[in-house]
Amino acid sequence: MKFALASVACIVALGACANPFAPALDRTNRAGTGIGDPRAIEGFFQKFRFAYLTRDTTLYGQLVADDFQFTFANAQNQETWGRDVEMRTTNGLFRNAEILDLQWNSVVFQTGNDDSAQAEVWRAFFLRYGFSAANAQEIQGQARLILTRPSSAHPWQMSRWDDFSQ
Repeated sequence: MKFALASVACIVALGACANPFAPALDRTNRAGTGIGDPRAIEGFFQKFRFAYLTRDTTLYGQLVADDFQFTFANAQNQETWGRDVEMRTTNGLFRNAEILDLQWNSVVFQTGNDDSAQAEVWRAFFLRYGFSAANAQEIQGQARLILTRPSSAHPWQMSRWDDFSQ
């Protein structure tokens, strides 16, 4: 009986102890901190760049809408592909590039704002990539992105990307 009482007393005492080396979990909402809040247009571009720099297809995929379309000029023809090809292509780039750096530069034109459900953003960019350190390529151009979302409480996603690279 004494052993059972002592055991219960130890369990109660140990349960009341706080371990200073195991602080409580931080339960504050930190959505979007550190890599840009994608509910803001500039935060969307920060998260886009962060996904490229870290080569994180999961993070990048959060930015691409289900009805996404990418267009670009290829030998005088206009090419278009959807989300599935975009994700496979980006995954291949992320996995195989030894050098990958994306810089979003000046906003050339913009409609919509952080309170809108749709925005059109023309923005200059610089992309440096290479599949070996000795073979780096640089692309400068402009991108026209159509960003959409159900409401201002939701993060922006690209529904269209028109690439105007040189």
